[in-house]
Amino acid sequence: MQLAEAAVGICDLLWMVDGSLPEIRQMTELLNRYGPVLDICGLTPGELGETLAAHEPAGLVTYLDAGMVAYAHAAEALGLPFHHATTADALTDKSRQRQVLADAGLPMPASLVIEPGEAAGEPASIERVIGWPAILKPRSAQGSRFTFLAHDQADLTRLLEALGPERPAMVLESYIEDDPARANGAYAAYVSVESVVAEGVASHLAVTGRFPLAENFRETGFFIPAALGDAERAAVLALAGDAIRALGVTTGCLHTEIKFTPDGPRIIEVNGRVGGGVPEMLERAAGLGLLALTLRIALGEPVAITGPVATTRIGYRFFLQPPAISATVATIDGIATVSDHPAVDTVSVHRGPGADLDWRDGTRTHLMAVVGSAGDYEELQAVDRLLHQEVTVTYADVRH
Repeated sequence: MQLAEAAVGICDLLWMVDGSLPEIRQMTELLNRYGPVLDICGLTPGELGETLAAHEPAGLVTYLDAGMVAYAHAAEALGLPFHHATTADALTDKSRQRQVLADAGLPMPASLVIEPGEAAGEPASIERVIGWPAILKPRSAQGSRFTFLAHDQADLTRLLEALGPERPAMVLESYIEDDPARANGAYAAYVSVESVVAEGVASHLAVTGRFPLAENFRETGFFIPAALGDAERAAVLALAGDAIRALGVTTGCLHTEIKFTPDGPRIIEVNGRVGGGVPEMLERAAGLGLLALTLRIALGEPVAITGPVATTRIGYRFFLQPPAISATVATIDGIATVSDHPAVDTVSVHRGPGADLDWRDGTRTHLMAVVGSAGDYEELQAVDRLLHQEVTVTYADVRH
């Protein structure tokens, strides 16, 4: 609905969907009201380009990592602005991205790939190259799915076994230490830079702050603008710009996660798409329509914005995360108390009573999302406390 609204007066929409997904089959009738729907499941990049060519598209944009390389090939064949195929590959392959950024001189954590079916690897080699603790994550994924902290070799082996024989290729990388100056603070020791690039010109629209993560690196809250000093903000914007140039991005949207460490800011990863929840937060904080902006860039319009853009409020999106368990949600109480707060615009239940939870699934296991805007950081923290103090959840059939 947000995309359909953003497209008014700019373009008509042609939806590309994976029809093998049950939730997409359920939505196809609705999507058809706002433009033709193409089921691209199983198409090769060449077939995708041929299918799209029949509709004479003027632009192509995606809001997911999945399929980005195929879209890049199709866009090239159709002469449409988009990430280059090599850039799309580096944006969606975490191992490849780390190598590209390291080759450009950016400090990156040591990493190695564990292919599907492979064992954890030689303990002495991991100890020497990666060290402990280490981060285990999929080579290509988003939303912290299958992302864990491995404390030692035994822990790594246990986690790989828990993911099962069908697990994807994984990356094991050195853990980036937090800046001790930010220990026990109200906010997490990392931020993200939200950028757009048009005709090779990068515009940094905002820096997004974070609340502390739940277990297994699950997001609990984001907000724009981040609570940073001028020097910190300048440092992360400069680093994001360095990463964008290193990856060869000439058009598109970027969501660059950066961590504050004892040695200064360091890249966690760069995503070649809009960050989750960023359009809602930017609209509330600055009145900026990011989705409309992405459509204009996809159509090849020149866009250059001096940022970060000025804000009048703090836009936020909070997630209520369950414990790291596999179980069934039994009850959720206290939602009305949160929704009645004047700084809250919407409360949506994502996993309600009867929903099954999988401890491995990352941020997407959140039970509910709260979206709104605050007048200051004190009010922002008050809403976060209200969510975690007033909403109570019970679980049944706890399996992990």
